[in-house]
Amino acid sequence: MEFEDKRKMQINRRLLYIFLLLFITIPVVVGVLVWHFTKDHYEKSQSSTDSIVGGEETTLMTTTHGYYPDQPWRNLRLPRTIVPVHYDITLYPDFYEDNGWFYGNETITIRIDEPTKYILVHYKYMNITRTVLTNNRNRNVIDIAQTFSNEENQFWVVETEESLAAGTTVDLFLQFDGSLTNAIVGFYKSTYVNSQTNETRNLATSKFEPVDARRAFPCFDEPNIKAEYTIHLIHRPEYTPLSNMPANSPSMEVSWSPDVVKTSFQRSVKMSTYLVCFIVCDFKYLEATTSTNKTLRVYATPDKITQAQYALDVGKHTMEYYEQIFELAYPLPKQDMIAIPDFVSGAMEHWGLITYRETNLLYDESSASSTNKQRVATVIAHEIAHQWFGNIVTMDWWDDLWLNEGFASFMEYFGVDTYETDWDMMGQFAVLDPQPVMVLDAGLESHPIVVPVQKPSEINEVFDAISYNKGSSVIRMMESIMGKDKFFSGVAKYLKKYEWGNAKTDDLWQALSEVEGAPNVKHIMDTWTRQMGFPYINVTFNTETSGAGRSTVSASQRRFLSDANTTFDASESEFGYKWYVSLDYITSDGTNGSQALDLTDQTFTIDMDIKDQTKWIKFNAGQTGFYRVTYPDDLWIRFATVLTYGVTGLLPISAVDRSGLLDDAFSLAAGGYLNYDIMLSMTLYLDKEDSYIPWDSAATGINYISHMLEYGSDFGSWRSYVLSRVKPALNRVGYTDTGSHLQKRLRVQLIDLACYHGDEDCLNFAASQFRNWLDNDIVVNPNMRSTVYKYGMSRIGTSTDWELIWQKYKTETVPQERVKLLYSLSQTKTIWLLNRYLDYANDPEKVRSQDFFTVIIYIARNPAGNNLAWNWVRENWPNLVDRFTLYSRQLGRLVPSIISGFNSEFRLQEVKSFFNKYPDAGSGSRARRQALEKIVVNVNWMTKYSSVIIEWLKLNNM
Repeated sequence: MEFEDKRKMQINRRLLYIFLLLFITIPVVVGVLVWHFTKDHYEKSQSSTDSIVGGEETTLMTTTHGYYPDQPWRNLRLPRTIVPVHYDITLYPDFYEDNGWFYGNETITIRIDEPTKYILVHYKYMNITRTVLTNNRNRNVIDIAQTFSNEENQFWVVETEESLAAGTTVDLFLQFDGSLTNAIVGFYKSTYVNSQTNETRNLATSKFEPVDARRAFPCFDEPNIKAEYTIHLIHRPEYTPLSNMPANSPSMEVSWSPDVVKTSFQRSVKMSTYLVCFIVCDFKYLEATTSTNKTLRVYATPDKITQAQYALDVGKHTMEYYEQIFELAYPLPKQDMIAIPDFVSGAMEHWGLITYRETNLLYDESSASSTNKQRVATVIAHEIAHQWFGNIVTMDWWDDLWLNEGFASFMEYFGVDTYETDWDMMGQFAVLDPQPVMVLDAGLESHPIVVPVQKPSEINEVFDAISYNKGSSVIRMMESIMGKDKFFSGVAKYLKKYEWGNAKTDDLWQALSEVEGAPNVKHIMDTWTRQMGFPYINVTFNTETSGAGRSTVSASQRRFLSDANTTFDASESEFGYKWYVSLDYITSDGTNGSQALDLTDQTFTIDMDIKDQTKWIKFNAGQTGFYRVTYPDDLWIRFATVLTYGVTGLLPISAVDRSGLLDDAFSLAAGGYLNYDIMLSMTLYLDKEDSYIPWDSAATGINYISHMLEYGSDFGSWRSYVLSRVKPALNRVGYTDTGSHLQKRLRVQLIDLACYHGDEDCLNFAASQFRNWLDNDIVVNPNMRSTVYKYGMSRIGTSTDWELIWQKYKTETVPQERVKLLYSLSQTKTIWLLNRYLDYANDPEKVRSQDFFTVIIYIARNPAGNNLAWNWVRENWPNLVDRFTLYSRQLGRLVPSIISGFNSEFRLQEVKSFFNKYPDAGSGSRARRQALEKIVVNVNWMTKYSSVIIEWLKLNNM
């Protein structure tokens, strides 16, 4: 995707103006500082021999098509014959007071494997002010013919007078500087207010994935080019420097200033550039030691350090657990985790120094909900899993990103399940990963898990639900096919074989296949990773040819699409959109079985008389398979009857299988594969459902229908039916925050459903709690707050209430509570307040850049604010592009998040008009196509099914 030349010129002019100001107004200070700083380091180097927010996430600029061996800077990828061995980097981030600049130099030791006259390193938004090349063996200076910048692919090119011979090792010394205030990626300045002292404090921190290390230091910024690092940070002595490795002590004085010292860190293990991290801050920490004697610390701002204990406990457990199950020790001497006030992502797995958004690391029991607690635990377990999957073994290129993210997303469930043993994390897996991503993967605009990355904007695009959620889902499916012990034995072999290196998807499949008794894993998994989508299995039964007490099952697989009438070209896939399906099943008699559908249909016999109306067979037992199942109508009705009344003496359907039946029924009906009267009969039992997991699936399906119908004249009938199912369950659990973790989550789920569908008791509860909170300072239970804040504000909130909540937000110190307050502010029905809120969100002094997109989406989800947010984003689009750039995946997904619920032809044309006006979508290209496809699906649904549902309600006196 083209990177606009106009924007590049604007950036360069801004940097130039800053430099002119620096060198004109304070030439002596800056000159002396830089001279001493670089001289000291250079002389030392001459004698010495490495996921949905805000900010800017950028990727590579547009590459020139073709391959140019004589002009390597015109190629997207770096040559593999010039290999960095070690970086020795010194950085001085001057973030103090109002300053916002960093100065640095480095010596990169580089091995030359083939003769060349060119050395290329990535760099972006910085100035390289000195380049020196020397022979590493004899220290002789190598003559440089020229150095120049290739902005198109972000290379600094060093051309030598004479060709460098193969086998030569050289040292490339570079002096550079750049801004800490351009964005919240790369190397940047963050600010917070210490609530205990009311002081505004600054820090310098970094975030590099996928390709922003080049903003902080010139480097070989590709994941499969690993090297070792020695980091030196210059800082004021009262500040704490952190990096991937432990610091050497004590810090050293520097000759050019009495106000700063230099801290050096131990030489790192081999790692990719995106895993490098350095931070200078005034944070405090809590510390623990693992059973294998690794130091674990959790850092936070001094006023929030008391919220770090839970993270320390979860972190210690998951480190110890992963060492055991992976049969590979954590290789670094320490593991730090730190909560950053301004952070663009949820967290980032920098080796030995994991960075988090505060909401994903800190936990205050008095203010954070059970959902917040689970979020903290799963993010920590995810990031620590990356220390093995991603750091010890790294994907070779971004097309295999899922090896990092899918596996970490899978392992987070094991990590938390073994710590919080009563949370049923493996049961929750179905509603958290496969069910949500199936909605995305049921479209023609989805993509395979292993997806070619052929142009720069696609790197950011692959950080999506397919890589994370579908990736984890198919890994879990493979684990289920192999069995846990065999699967993790293969994982251990994989990690050991590729330790310190890079791997591709096929390498994992090979390691798993080498386990004794394992199937041909590549044959199975290629069908899931190299083609998009998934199947639905249509099962039918025949008892005439099966013999007494037996039934013949015919199982046929077809590609599931969100609209059954959608046409597609099967030849687009090398597998013809067929999959290897392990069709597991369980019967009402407790019999388990499995039948393989190897890219085809299958007929087999089961030991059950399906004609017996008291019995059932449920396929995709335990919901470990990434597919849907549809049955004959009479079996669906039998499920509905069994769920409603039960059958004495037979096995009940488990909570996770009830969840699967509901999710399949809602999705199959919406797609036209199942009659809505059958699907709706499956919901009749919900007034008796007392488990969180099925209710979560039901809520997803119910809310989709509600959002489609809520502006129509017949919504009242649907609303009444939903409440007839929800109210009995809610009355049983009550409004008091008691019970287990999942019971508390169920209560919140039911309250939200009841309030959204207009239950007066529920709305009065929310209003009363809301009023007592604001008027009498009576705190709302943490688990109830989001719902109370939402419906209290939307039902009775005044402009005075809104202002009071805004003031609370400004002084709140618990990160999760701040997010809840932002949510409450977005739920007012007063349009001028929502307009004010949009202005506030656009001001980083009022709402942090990391929360900008969150606030806009919150407003868009408010029925009173959806059109307002849509109009505001359209009117401000050029400014948003200037602020965040088209390479921000958050910006790319903003409009799709706002419009995905549109369900009219008028809205569809509005969206098309906007996209035609601004055709360059950058990293949002695929998200735009997916959103358009979703709107078309919604429009068709309204035409086909809205009246069907209303008619069913009438016929059943609902």
